[in-house]
This record gives sequence, C-alpha cells and structure tokens, in this order.
Amino acid sequence: MNTHSGHGDQPSRIDESDSALRAEVTLHHTATVLHVHGEIDACNLPRWRAVLDAAITAEGESGHLVIDIRDVTFMSCRAILDMATRAQQSRLRMSVVNLVPSVTNRIIVAAGLTEWLPVYPSRTEALAAAPAQPTRTIPPASWTPT
Repeated sequence: MNTHSGHGDQPSRIDESDSALRAEVTLHHTATVLHVHGEIDACNLPRWRAVLDAAITAEGESGHLVIDIRDVTFMSCRAILDMATRAQQSRLRMSVVNLVPSVTNRIIVAAGLTEWLPVYPSRTEALAAAPAQPTRTIPPASWTPT
C-alpha cells in the first residue's frame, strides 16, 4: 500500500478492485487518516479487515489513527466491532469521524465502545483529539454471536 506523508498531501488509494468499498490513507503530522467510501457489509468484511490492518501498519509515529466514515453508506455491526477490536489489539488511539447523531454512532454508544472509538463530527476535531488508550478488553475479532 502506498501512502503519503505530511499535512495536506494527496492521499493514496487502497486497492479499488472492489467498488463497494474504497479507502484512502493519508499520513499527517498528528495522525494517520483512513478515509473510507462505500459499503462495509458481510460481502466485503475480509477486505474491510485488510484495509484496517493496512492503515494500522501505515500509521506513523503519532499513534493515532483517524477513521473517516462520513462517506460510508452502510456499515455492519461486525465492521464496527472489528474497528474496536483492532483499536484494543494495536494499542493505537483510534478516532472515528462521522455525523453525530448517526446509526453508527448510536451502535458504538449502545455497545459500550466509545472508549475505543470516540466519534467526532469533523476530521479537524478528530485530529486534535488525543484520547487515552482504554485498558478494558472486548470480544476478539474471531468472536461470533450465538
């Protein structure tokens, strides 16, 4: 995956072979930004996980990954849990940019995931945030509901 560093650089695209899910990663001075477009559902969940993992790997020294999902038209509950699981496993600070209120925001709050996934209404606010990394555990990515 190619990324660009520095504030305001052109983002690099993560493989766009699946038109339902597209993503770009940009390295900033204070965080790495993952800007996601399209849908994240059961059909492309493995790709979503690969996108998250690539963004975590690309993250620079800031230790902060901002996931901008304002251009996501559908996001499954499993995709949200995958973000929270990776936030806990990677020890990165993660912030989500999305409209507040939104269905995704309500799910994050209802599931008790705001420690790992604080939601901000703008990228500027998320980039300025420095949330503490939580210490509680959440179900691992391999967890499946019964």
